[in-house]
Amino acid sequence: MTLADKAQLIGVVIQTGALIWAILQFRIENKRRTDAQIEAAQLRLESEKEAAALRLKNEQDVLNTRRVEIYQRLEIESNRVFEFEARHPQLVPMMKRRLAPVRKLDDLLVQNEYGDRMDAQQIAMVARKYYEMNCNLFEIAARLRKLDLIDEDVFGSWVAWYFDTGTEWGFRALWADLRDNYTADLRAIFDPLCIALISEWDVAHALGRLDGVNVTSRLPDIGSAELERRRVAFYAQIGDLLDCATIREWLAQVDATQLPEAHPLAYS
Repeated sequence: MTLADKAQLIGVVIQTGALIWAILQFRIENKRRTDAQIEAAQLRLESEKEAAALRLKNEQDVLNTRRVEIYQRLEIESNRVFEFEARHPQLVPMMKRRLAPVRKLDDLLVQNEYGDRMDAQQIAMVARKYYEMNCNLFEIAARLRKLDLIDEDVFGSWVAWYFDTGTEWGFRALWADLRDNYTADLRAIFDPLCIALISEWDVAHALGRLDGVNVTSRLPDIGSAELERRRVAFYAQIGDLLDCATIREWLAQVDATQLPEAHPLAYS
């Protein structure tokens, strides 16, 4: 090999090495840039995740605060119902009985808050206002539950009030006239109960054919076994209506945690 050939070969080797080095440097720099871009993207993603988590937490805090405010508002409004009851200590207890204590409203011997005897028209007017106050609250609670703005267990505690009201003859006597003022949600809660109890309690009671009446009471009343049967059916109905296991299991959970014994002067 001549000196010129050797020189040419060395030149090729040097060029090839330089090219390889340039390619290697390019790959190293490209990887560095790619890694930097990935790291930056990851940092942005983490930052966005943290920001999203913070927004979600803030939104949840606002929602929780709103739920508390809504619950407190419902409790305040419910107090007005209790105040109304306190202003009519003779009439309201008569309307809240499970069976009508008289054949017609004029036979009710009750006084208004001023001590004057109430006639049938006055009785009907006051009873209507009382049950409208109840139904307004019931409708709001049902709507809020549907929108998931009150918790299942909070609404579950209201179901007892729904049931107690539905078993009052005064409410059932007005429901047919009241129901068109309220949404389908509330009608779906009360219609089945009222239909059943009017047919099986009220009509039978008016005809003197009602079985299972508590004869130990001073006024006619429904026996405890029949009342409990209706209560269990009502909770099952509302649990199915709202697809809510909390309501379906409510009575079983209450029964499982009963107090060991009643107070000697228990009055309920």
